[in-house]
Amino acid sequence: LATSFASGQLTDNVAAYAEVGSFALKLVDSSFASVDAADSSAAEREIASSTINVGRFVPDHFAVALTPPLFGTACGGFTYVGQAFNYTTAPVITVTAQHFTNGTTVNYAGALWQITNASLTGKAYSAATGTLDASGLPGTDPVIAITGSGVGTLTFSSGTGLSFTRTTPVAPFDADISLAINVIDADNVAYASNPARFAQAAAGLGIAFSGSKAQRFGRLRLENAVGSQNTALPVQIRTQYWNGSGFATNTADSCTSIPRSAIVLGGYVGALDPGGGNCKTFIQEDPVTFTAGVGAITLALPTGAASGSVLLTANLGTTASGLYCDDAASGEDAATAAALSHLQGRWAGANYTDNPSARAAFGLYGAQPRQFIYFRENY
Repeated sequence: LATSFASGQLTDNVAAYAEVGSFALKLVDSSFASVDAADSSAAEREIASSTINVGRFVPDHFAVALTPPLFGTACGGFTYVGQAFNYTTAPVITVTAQHFTNGTTVNYAGALWQITNASLTGKAYSAATGTLDASGLPGTDPVIAITGSGVGTLTFSSGTGLSFTRTTPVAPFDADISLAINVIDADNVAYASNPARFAQAAAGLGIAFSGSKAQRFGRLRLENAVGSQNTALPVQIRTQYWNGSGFATNTADSCTSIPRSAIVLGGYVGALDPGGGNCKTFIQEDPVTFTAGVGAITLALPTGAASGSVLLTANLGTTASGLYCDDAASGEDAATAAALSHLQGRWAGANYTDNPSARAAFGLYGAQPRQFIYFRENY
């Protein structure tokens, strides 16, 4: 007996095959039959079996190589609890199909490739501290690419971002995150050391961040302001974080930005009310930015030195409501949402889901003696 085929051979009744797929085999005896008539054709002197289909063969196991991922720090040197962060370098698993002696089964490709999102099991993120919100991950993850010759890649995505669940204030902590998955195909061929894992959910061993792993529980604070109707009025606004015992100005925050359109002007009292006409005052800054946690909001000098007050509310969630003014020469416009829910606070309810508000008043003490310009209480 003697025949040969790709990546294997059949000789002297001993078969060896080290590839995936299947092959057709026919046994032929052309030696013994040669004792027949010498003048017969070669085909007539052969004794052959019918064709035998052998296989399908599958890999013995998978080998994997990991490309280390990197998260992007969301705000300079930290990320707010509840603020989404994404990969700047995606995690990639390179999978190689191998036979029993660890050689690559190069035919494991195309229709013979059996790794699918359904066959991969146990995909999970875990963290040493805090609870991860993975709802922003894409529905199909990882993306599977067959690169050929028995090799393919599994590339993961953070979708719209991962974040830590935000409930009650917690002291700053580091985000030490791990990602694991069982590499297995539809034929139950597997990576011997499953799960394949990126980093460890343990202090100092998590997936790296581009800046710092620090997570801070934050909120935005607006403070009441009182001033003369004859000048512009500054309103204090700042970002804060829970330092373990109370909220303090977040001096590390120089990245937060709020569009003017997300700060609602409403609840007017007195002549400051636009009353369906042109706005009497508006926020001059657009956007409102922060340096070392301190922002600047300045309400413009009221038209006609109008006195009265206005309630400022920052739309920090994802739902827009209310009206705002962008100048003193036109009417009110529909406000937008800032999508900064990680800065909401517990201002009126039991949860940290409230938008901050403050009242700004012009000429509140206008009935005082003429030499009295305005009064402002410091605390």
